[in-house]
Amino acid sequence: MVNIGVMIVLFVLGAMMGSFACCQAWRLRQGDKAKWSHCMHCKYRLQWYDNIPIVSWLALRGKCRKCGKKIGCAEILTEIGTALVFALSYALWPWFEALSALDGLEMAKFGLFLVISTIFAVLCVYDIKWRELPVKLLYGAWGVGILFLALNLWQSFQMTGVVDWQNLVGAVLIMPVFYYLLYRLSSEKLVGGGDWMLCVPLALMLGNFWLAMFAMFVANLLGSLVMLPVAVLKRSKHMQIPFGPFLVAGVLGVFFCQGWLLKFIGAGL
Repeated sequence: MVNIGVMIVLFVLGAMMGSFACCQAWRLRQGDKAKWSHCMHCKYRLQWYDNIPIVSWLALRGKCRKCGKKIGCAEILTEIGTALVFALSYALWPWFEALSALDGLEMAKFGLFLVISTIFAVLCVYDIKWRELPVKLLYGAWGVGILFLALNLWQSFQMTGVVDWQNLVGAVLIMPVFYYLLYRLSSEKLVGGGDWMLCVPLALMLGNFWLAMFAMFVANLLGSLVMLPVAVLKRSKHMQIPFGPFLVAGVLGVFFCQGWLLKFIGAGL
């Protein structure tokens, strides 16, 4: 059974990491190395009670305590979204039995997943606000993705004695190469240069060609369903689309459903 207490702890931790993600996105953009968070309008230094994830935003109604100007919705949406990802990651973890049994290797994988999810949260906020993905942070995601893949491969080898290199190579190649070609052929009109780089750690997390294909389909479908109506309402043919969040959402959805999807693929083959 799912431990509700663990999910509550992870929800709170996720909300904290969501708050951290928003703060780091702004600092990366502005090169701000200040120790304390502050209002972007009046420079009011936020106190601890202004920084309680979700609660402070609701209490202040999304406004600065001092100048009264709006903070924006990105902060609370990121806090809630990251909190939900953290909590649901435990309940929907593909290898839940090993995780609930406190298997050391599985707990290490789960920890890495939470770390890379936080990095993805920073990247999503940055992409939505400025239509860019910071390269240095993408490289950090690459490093965590490689560690996650290494643990996954070692675990698979311990259980089966073999490693499915064909599926692995297919997954690592299909997503980055596909979006790199879109980036080059469309001159950044369809996807940006950072999107194909983001696909590298996402593909490393999945480690399976068919899962990568499903993730690409879901990401493109979500992007179309959300952004096409916006483009029609704004009557813009050249609107920049922050595609990174759709890639992350597609991969996370497929990652959590991979057990069912792999059974479906196996039955079809």
